[in-house]
Amino acid sequence: MQLKHLIKLATRHITHTIPETLYLKTGYDLTKPLAIQGIVNERCNYKCRYCKFWRLENYKDEMTIPEWQTALLSLKKFIGSYVIQFGGGEPFIKKGFVDLLEFCYSHKIDWGVITNGSTFDRQTATRVVAARPVNLDISVDSADSEIHDFVRGVPGSLGKIEQGIVFLRQERDRLGLKFPIRIKPTVHRYNFRYLPELVEWAQRIGATTIDFAPVRPAFGLAEIETELWIREESDREVLKQVIETLIAMKQQGAFIETNDAKLRSFIDHFQGNKVYHGASPCRVSLRDYHIRTNGDVISCWFYPPLGNVKTHSAREIWYGEQAQRLRAQMVACTKFGEVDCANSCLSHRTLAQKLELGMLFLRRATTALKGS
Repeated sequence: MQLKHLIKLATRHITHTIPETLYLKTGYDLTKPLAIQGIVNERCNYKCRYCKFWRLENYKDEMTIPEWQTALLSLKKFIGSYVIQFGGGEPFIKKGFVDLLEFCYSHKIDWGVITNGSTFDRQTATRVVAARPVNLDISVDSADSEIHDFVRGVPGSLGKIEQGIVFLRQERDRLGLKFPIRIKPTVHRYNFRYLPELVEWAQRIGATTIDFAPVRPAFGLAEIETELWIREESDREVLKQVIETLIAMKQQGAFIETNDAKLRSFIDHFQGNKVYHGASPCRVSLRDYHIRTNGDVISCWFYPPLGNVKTHSAREIWYGEQAQRLRAQMVACTKFGEVDCANSCLSHRTLAQKLELGMLFLRRATTALKGS
């Protein structure tokens, strides 16, 4: 992330804060989407113990690549430049997904993606990097292949991820690009003792940063409650020590992007207490535009869709009667900070936290440049 991107980030944040405040004080709606997500599929080639998608008997209909293209252009016409974060399922197993990334690049739509990292052979890595990602987030739970492969349900998965990161780095360096390759671990009972080793692995493999998030009691899966939740007080005491070790590693220069408040909130999270460590109170209804695999647009998974991109434009969806009604309900929601939504993709960083993260990326890029 370069200095001009930091300035652009701050400008966007301030620009969106004004209409949000106006809406909250007067009900007059000039808000526009800020946090854009695109869930392109539910299918996945991994069997993570804390995920439901691979267990589904039936999957939602998937939009075609042309339908995605139409939806993304409609959004650009409505709000101008934006960044969309793609996910799944595993997005890279969707036929034509890399074509969609190339479409984004050719139409000046910035994009990032979160992936399990299983598909990055040299050819795919070359095409993905050439499409100029803003970020590549790769889910890794442990530097110990036995733990990682068990939780992810696929033998040999960690080794495949490591090789894929090598290909991505080589291609990124060849083109002189600086986008972050971010490791995204889910913290749970199997791996929490070994998080410092995972930080060292991430730095050794050449990732830019690592960002931790605790497992959430989602999807109604028994494994989360019985296997993965850090329930014992003695275990939470160990987790407390591990967190302080991570914070000390940050102070010594480790590229951990999770802010200290969020790391320390993991204890409350696993005790079932409310958690507040970012932008507060909840503002998802004024910012979030998440396109689901079937074209439904939501701001929060606890509420019905605002509309569908296959039948309405982005502007019609955002300012439609359904969205206006739901927006009024969501700003009054009292669930904010509860374990269902805390530490999830619905929790936003404050401007100060975003700028702190940007400075971390700048330091990381400078260090990499000196080391080359």
